Amino acid sequence: MRATTLLVASILLFVMGSAAGRTTRTPNARRPLSAAEIEHGLKSGVPNPRMAALVKQYGVDFEVSHGVETELRNAGASDNLILQIGRSRSRQASKNVKPAVNKVVAHAERPASTPRTHAETSAKEFLTQADKYRVGSGVVRDEGKAAALYRKAAGMGNAEAQTRFAEALFDGHGVTHYPDGSRAWLEKAARKRNARAECDLGVMLTSGLEIAPDRATGLRYLKAAARLGDGYAEDYLGQLAENGLTGDPSLSEAYMHYLKASELGSAWGAYNVARMLELGIGVYQNRSEALRWYTKAASAQNPDLLDQWSDLRSEAAAISSANFRIGDMYAEGNGVPKDTEEAERWYQHGVDMATAGAQAGWLMAEVYLANAYLQSKGVPLDYGEAMNWMKKAAQYGNRQAQVNLGSMYRDGQGAPQDYGEAMYWYRKAADRGSALAESLIGQLYLDGKGVTRDYTVAATWFQKAAGEGLPVAQWNLGLMYYRGYGVSKNPATARAWLQKAAARGYTPATGMLANLDATADANISARPTRLQ
Repeated sequence: MRATTLLVASILLFVMGSAAGRTTRTPNARRPLSAAEIEHGLKSGVPNPRMAALVKQYGVDFEVSHGVETELRNAGASDNLILQIGRSRSRQASKNVKPAVNKVVAHAERPASTPRTHAETSAKEFLTQADKYRVGSGVVRDEGKAAALYRKAAGMGNAEAQTRFAEALFDGHGVTHYPDGSRAWLEKAARKRNARAECDLGVMLTSGLEIAPDRATGLRYLKAAARLGDGYAEDYLGQLAENGLTGDPSLSEAYMHYLKASELGSAWGAYNVARMLELGIGVYQNRSEALRWYTKAASAQNPDLLDQWSDLRSEAAAISSANFRIGDMYAEGNGVPKDTEEAERWYQHGVDMATAGAQAGWLMAEVYLANAYLQSKGVPLDYGEAMNWMKKAAQYGNRQAQVNLGSMYRDGQGAPQDYGEAMYWYRKAADRGSALAESLIGQLYLDGKGVTRDYTVAATWFQKAAGEGLPVAQWNLGLMYYRGYGVSKNPATARAWLQKAAARGYTPATGMLANLDATADANISARPTRLQ
């Protein structure tokens, strides 16, 4: 088999390379692995100890590209073995063996610095400088300089720089917004097994951010990133499992992904564990435990998180969200004694984070700040200020801002009520893949606001959003099947969609199901007993 032959040849190259041309070996020298041993290691779930030791010591002289990985996996290699091979590229010097040569000879035989190693060193230096300019560490913050330095290091083949430059291209920070270019650089870094790049690609492809969605490929990238320990990828897998976007919904699977994400340092992982506990989604409702998890998310200390407001990697948004949610719990007396002063203190933390992000030009931070003004959380109620921040983000293309701006026009907040403008912004967000926008368009057609009432069109839009796992759309679609509005009346289909919404913690759906069950029981009890 090709993969086995390749692995045999590469390991033999490292084992025998230093003894090229010799015809004898000392009795204690390591013997190279045989083809049978390699094949055994590939086909077994866990590689045999000798194989693992040699792979670790000598590495494998080929890049584990997607094609090679596929061949290895087809040959029976486990994920752990593939990762071990990918990580063991450089030869590990033995700590216990000292060369029996004098220092002069050793110095003479030391390999000279190669152009490749020089380029790698330069790339790391550029990367370090770029990081400083990006966050303003010891220098005046300058995202343009940061992007230029990332580009230099990326051109030298540094995978981390390629990822950072790709993110700058996606967000338009320090460089022109260019999603296709972002994807191209991420694919380069992903081929080098960069976990962050694989995660970013997975998010882009599964959510259809700026590119055509490809969930199968996106899921593969996310799983690869999660195996490499990327917490954000683990959390995103939880979201996909919860929404049923890549298979049947599984709340227990989602919860386990969120727990793992939190263990890996993801603030969103901790936030989503808290959310499920607070609402009783897939687990027993426990508000005091939810508060503990929200606090854990709000207390995330990784300095890099504060600069992650990107749609690709929005960990900073999770920290701000957790602060706002804790504020809500104290304001409502939800699981804790009602305390408006404590609520305001948590709201202020969330606002401070959102303000810093918005002033730095992060679109998602602008959305969070606008919402704070809309809801009077940590700042006075101010529709004009909310409209200002929301429109900035919406005009730049943030789909969440576009949805919210549409709702502001629908409700006459910060501008005269205008259903036409509402539909315009909902449509723009829907074109960018927003399930919430699709549901809101359906609601406008259902209510006949700004458009001629059309139940069939409404049902079509609800169907799109419900398929994306949005509970409110699942609820509306269930009602339409129950009543026969825009679709053929079908109680079984109605119940199926209502159950999906209820499983996600959507209270109206839970109540409706209870009413349906009560009605069914009443009908059964009213039936005459059959004569024997």
